[in-house]
Order: sequence, then C-alpha cells, then structure tokens
Amino acid sequence: MSFKEIQNIKIEYRTLSDDVVESFYIPCLSKAKRYNRAVGFFSSSILVQISKGLCAFAKNKGKMKLLISPKLEEKDYLAIEEGYKFDYESYLKDKFFEDFNDSPNIEEMDRYALLSYLISNKILDVRVAVLEKNFDNAMYHEKMGIMVDEEDNKIAFSGSANETYNGFNLNYEVIDVFCSWKSQDSEIRTFTKETNFDKLWNGTEKGIITLKFSEVIESKLLKYRRSDKERILNLDIEYLEKLRKNKKKKNEPFIDNNINLHYYQEEAILEWQKRNYRGIYDMATGTGKTFTGAASICKLFEDKKRLLAVIVCPYIHLVDQWYNELQLFNIDAVKCYGNKNKYQKDLDRRLMRFKQKRSNFVCILITNKSFMIDNFQSLIQEYLEDCLLLVDEAHNFGADKLSNTLNVDYPYRLALSATLERYGDSEGTEKLFDFFGEKCITYSLDRAIIEDKLTKYKYFPILVNLTDDELDEYIDLSIQISKYSYVFNKEKKKIPDKVKKLLLRRARKIAGAQNKIPALLGVINKYKNDNNLLIYCGAVKYGEDGYDSAIDEKKQIQVVIEELKEKLGMITVKFTSEETTEEREDIISSFKNQEIQGLVAIKCLDEGMNIPAIKTAFILASSTNPKEYIQRRGRVLRKSPGKKYSEIYDFITISRPIEELIKLSYDDKKYEVSLALKELDRVKDFARLSLNPSDSNEIIDKIKQAYDLDIITVRGVEDYE
Repeated sequence: MSFKEIQNIKIEYRTLSDDVVESFYIPCLSKAKRYNRAVGFFSSSILVQISKGLCAFAKNKGKMKLLISPKLEEKDYLAIEEGYKFDYESYLKDKFFEDFNDSPNIEEMDRYALLSYLISNKILDVRVAVLEKNFDNAMYHEKMGIMVDEEDNKIAFSGSANETYNGFNLNYEVIDVFCSWKSQDSEIRTFTKETNFDKLWNGTEKGIITLKFSEVIESKLLKYRRSDKERILNLDIEYLEKLRKNKKKKNEPFIDNNINLHYYQEEAILEWQKRNYRGIYDMATGTGKTFTGAASICKLFEDKKRLLAVIVCPYIHLVDQWYNELQLFNIDAVKCYGNKNKYQKDLDRRLMRFKQKRSNFVCILITNKSFMIDNFQSLIQEYLEDCLLLVDEAHNFGADKLSNTLNVDYPYRLALSATLERYGDSEGTEKLFDFFGEKCITYSLDRAIIEDKLTKYKYFPILVNLTDDELDEYIDLSIQISKYSYVFNKEKKKIPDKVKKLLLRRARKIAGAQNKIPALLGVINKYKNDNNLLIYCGAVKYGEDGYDSAIDEKKQIQVVIEELKEKLGMITVKFTSEETTEEREDIISSFKNQEIQGLVAIKCLDEGMNIPAIKTAFILASSTNPKEYIQRRGRVLRKSPGKKYSEIYDFITISRPIEELIKLSYDDKKYEVSLALKELDRVKDFARLSLNPSDSNEIIDKIKQAYDLDIITVRGVEDYE
C-alpha cells in the first residue's frame, strides 16, 4: 500500500472546484497506516463522508491522532466520552461494523456511534489543545494533517479547512499538499509538519497545553452552556490556570500513558529495582536500551522523589539521540560536551537549584571524554547521595582510563550494552561487573530476531585472499606473535602491550587487503541503482597495515568511494568520526531522502547511531572481536517500514586461494591457520541466524577442507587470537 500508486495528487485543492473528499481524502486515507490531524474545529459529520477511506484505513490497522480545540457539539463530546469510558466493542460491532466495512447506507449511518466505535477500538485517539495564556479569549486554531503509508512515504497538508462537513463542502477553503517523495523541499516540509505535530501532541510546544481526552472527562474541564446559535463547550478557567502553573513546574520525569514498554523492558526495570537500583541491561542493538534506560530513571525518581541523573555516552551523536528520547519522558537534560563555556552556566544554575532544593531533579548528558575530566568528577561529589550513574555502551568503561572513574560510591548505577564482555580483557570485564552489579536482563540478538524486534537477514560470505606481499608480512607477524604465546603466562588477564601492537598490525593488514575492493565492485554491481546501502571499511590505508605515518597514501574508505563513483556511477558519502554533528545530520537526511545511495563508514556507526532504513550492508573489515561484528550486524537489522529482511555481504579473508591451499602441506600453512579460524568463527555466528545458512555452509566446508581443520589441533599460536 503506497501513496505513489495514487494518480495525480495535486499540490493544491479548492473546495468549490475540487471534490476534496473523493479526489484526495478517501484515496490517500485508504493507503495510510497513520493519520495525524490538528484542527480548530471538529465535527463527526466528516466521518460519514470519509467512511470509505476509514474502512480501508482500519483494515490497514491504521491509527489516527486528532488534536482539536475545545469547541464541540454536545453530541460529539458525549460520543467521544462514551468511546473512552466504556468498552463498546461488542455493542457497536453488532450494530455498525457491517455498515462500516461495506458502507451500504452511508447517509443513514449514526455518526456519533461511529465516532465512539473508532475510539473504543483504538483506531482514533483525541486530545485537546488550549493556549497557555489568554485561553479565555483565544483558541488553538491550526489546521494541518500528516498521512504516512507503510513505506514511510508522507503526505502533509495545511490550509483553511477544518475537520467538518462545512469545511469540505460548503465553505470556500484551500489546502496545500506536500508529498515527501516528490522533492527535497516537500520532504523537508512533511518532516517539519510531523515534528511540529508531535510537539503539540506530546505537550512540549511552547505556549500550548495539551490534554488527553480522558483528563478532560475526569477533570470536568469542558462544561456546557447555551448560546444563541449552538451548544458549545466552555473552559473551566480556574482549572486551566492550575494546569498552566503546573506546566511551569517541568522537568520531573514520568512515563506518559502513551508510552508502552515491552514486557522485557518492564522485567528489566523490575529486576533493577530489586537489586537496589544497581545492575546491567545486556540488550541487543535495536531492542530499546535507551528507552528502557530513560524509563528506569522515571521509576527511580518516582521512588526516591529526588535525583541527579548522570548519563554518560561515548560519542556526541549519542548524547544528542539520548536528549531527544528523554524529551518523551518529560526530561530536559543539559548536554555537556565540547567547549565548557557553552554549558557550564546552565549546569551550575541547575545544580544550585537542586542543592537549594528548589528543584528535585537534574539530568546531565555527558560524553566519556568530558566525564573523565577532574573538575567534573569533583563537581558532582557533593551530590552523590542522590546520584545515579547511567553509562551507555558501558563496555568502554572497562578500559584503564575510564575504569579509573569508577572509584566513586554512586548509590544508584546502571550499565547499558549489547556486548558488555570485553574481548581479550577479562580484567576490564570484571571491573564492570564489580562496579555495576549483576545483569538484570540478557536480551540477545537471537531472541530479538525470533521475537520480531529486529528484521531477519540473508548472509553472504565472500572469499578474498591476501596478495603475495601481504601474505609474507602476515606470516612474519604471526611468527613473532607465536614466540610470545609460548612464554605467555595464562594466569594473566591482559595481553601484553607489545603483543597488542603486533596483533593490531596484523589485523590492519587483513582489514586493508587489496583484493577486497575489486571483490566489492563485483558484488555490489547488482545494487548500483539501489539505495539504503552501508559499506563498512577498516581504519587503514589501501593495502597497508597502518595509515598514520603516510599522509600521501589514500585510506581504504576514500578508495571505495572513488571506485564506486568512477566504475559504477554510484553516489556514496563518507560517514566517520571526522564529520561534525551538523554534517552527520545533513548526511543522514540526504540518505533518508535517497539523494545518496550509501554510507561508507568506519567505526562511527558501531555504537548507537540509529538509521533503520539501512537494508544492505557490505562488511569489508571486521575484527575478531565479537562486540564489533555483533554491533554492526544489529545496525543493519533495525526495523523499518517496508523492510522485510536485510542482506549482509561479509568479505572473508583467507591467506591464499582455496585451490592453492589444498595442495600445501600443514607445515607450509601452519601460520595461516589462525586467520581461517578467526574468520570461521564469525561466519558460523552470522550463518546460524540467517535465512540462508546453506550458502555459508558451503564456504565453511571449503575453508575447513583447505586448511585441514578437521584433523588439526590448534596450539599455542591461538592463545592471543
């Protein structure tokens, strides 16, 4: 169901020359899955007219949000009240569902019962908007609408028409229409309309008070009075004054009734509470760690009534993402990164108010780098009694410098990570468990796919071998590593620094293998006209083991972008830590608008970045660290409208061509076995959850046969792998 199937959607409709209902409203609504509408006046009279579109909308499991001013006919108000207060499903279904589906007697349909039916069956949700100031003389009078189909195409419209029979039939009205897929300007306009509607709906728009209709009913906010012309609703001014004052007392976290946590998120929070608010959420990428963390803050504040929440993230873009999600929980955090002059004054003011008990809640969002500095550590010492330390991507805190900050006795602690166990660093992993406590939940990638929280995927391993020069250096490095492995004390929990450097050089050699780019061009050719692509590169020069010392040689990522453009005509853009926040936002926007076909990334996308539209990934470089490839896989598997499954092409590096390996003796290839073993571990892990494991099994069998892996016992050379 796509809006693109509708012929001739006009950019403007005039009610006296266009049949707005038949030519625009019904066909678009029939293909929509979401419909958000904000109007000054609403009447159920419009529902009968658009019932054909509503029927298809309901069959599509569509959801409609209606934001109105408190100006209603008495019967409409009562119909809405009945829909929210009672379960009318059985009664209304018997009486109206047949008519609603088949619409044989539209003119005779009971519009008030239809209104109640839509609400009681959770197809329609209604909220009321009033002005925070001058609400006795002014009213909310905006008119806009946003429809979204299952492919995430959007139609936004605005103009003079209200959601009434007169608005579309008798009055002379004009509406302007913008389709997101038709131009960049229209995409921006639809995005802006949707963003503004969300602010209004969630009550975060400045100067507007937004009420759920259940609150309106319970508070008796709207009262009837007789006027000469019509029966309308009058505002309870005294009650609204209280609401206006309460709105000023903002920034205390709570979970809105509109927020629905998954059962596993609620279980995680409950376990955290049982453990005296200390613990770890081990949750796969894309399963809602941030959302669960924000809800946990709300639960803790609800219990303690006073809280300083410090949220630490590894990157600036994660701080910004957290900031946006926290808004849904009524949390206005202060962002602390970069130049202190930009945030210090605001931070000091909030902490002073907290200290003087003029406020009971402060939330600080800070990067790892800013969190480590001495003045911040000393700044929060006097607030420890009420302090929560929440660390996102917490595996990073097992590293020496960051772990040194975990010597403070925070009463409340929460670690979030999809991969908490640190690869090759059991000591760092122990530090994390010692400080944060036990896991409150383990929600694996397997479980997320099975429970449809992430998309299924097809996995295609692509064999690539080293060049002769690359192989010579790889063997030389392996011999050096093996010498250390035989004298290595296995009781030690950390790999010696000298060995780490050798392992890093060897890993870069594999990541920058020259044959990967020709292999990529061959595989990606059939996608050269597609969008939503992601190419992962290594932080290496093309064909080299390191890039820091050689300025004049190109990095692998640059070569990939140039080759894709010159040989296949593809438009791709670099996405790394070098881009500013603003540049990244522009890139993501262009990616979503399909102005660019693919992102070519290094490690920036590994942690936290949320771009669900990514459908096909090409992994040129992946370390043996499970954290890295689990994060990267999860990045591609996020749910997105129209994405039935993802595709992952993984470039598997082996030492020599298969046919050459088969001819060699074990002694000739004994230092090459470790490379095959490392790559096989990843292939097996990816393959077991894929939709097409047989494709991988064939590759696995070839590698095992080539390296004689069924009969070889791997020795000390693997101790560092």
